[in-house]
Amino acid sequence: MRALILLTLLSVTAGAAADPAPSGTGCALPAAHLHARLSGAIDEDVDWSASAMECDGMPRVDGGFRLRFTGQTAAGELVVVLGIPSLAEGVSSKAVPVNLTLIPAGRFVYGTRGTDKCMLDQVQQLPLPSAGANRQWQVDARGFCLEPARAVGGDDAILVTTFELTGLLTWDSDESPTP
Repeated sequence: MRALILLTLLSVTAGAAADPAPSGTGCALPAAHLHARLSGAIDEDVDWSASAMECDGMPRVDGGFRLRFTGQTAAGELVVVLGIPSLAEGVSSKAVPVNLTLIPAGRFVYGTRGTDKCMLDQVQQLPLPSAGANRQWQVDARGFCLEPARAVGGDDAILVTTFELTGLLTWDSDESPTP
């Protein structure tokens, strides 16, 4: 199980490194934002708006979807990834388990290592006008974590006590739509 988690975190990190968010272009969804309270190895209130961050979302290979936000903190760039394995395209719900990964530039990768440590109080997916053949959704959610994201290969931890977000989720045209 630990090897699978590490492999997943390395995959997310490799994706972030191989496809870095372009600096200063902002998120394509004007309503996008991420507000979060971080404590521990990073002690800061994150308050990013669409123009101050990059955001994207995509389906996960093993089901559900992943949202990624990239912005600046006092310590430098931070990538926040939320993995939501139990929610299908277009579905809104309450009490949804979520896996949280934090990737600060030049530091450890931090992960909650499972979906039993963080929860979305509520999540809503609103359809957006199609971008070509792809289907896009605005994802609005708020949640909390009861345990910190722990450093992979280190002793540090970051607790994200609360978070609220609006992000962009894109499903490729070759992905089957959810009924």
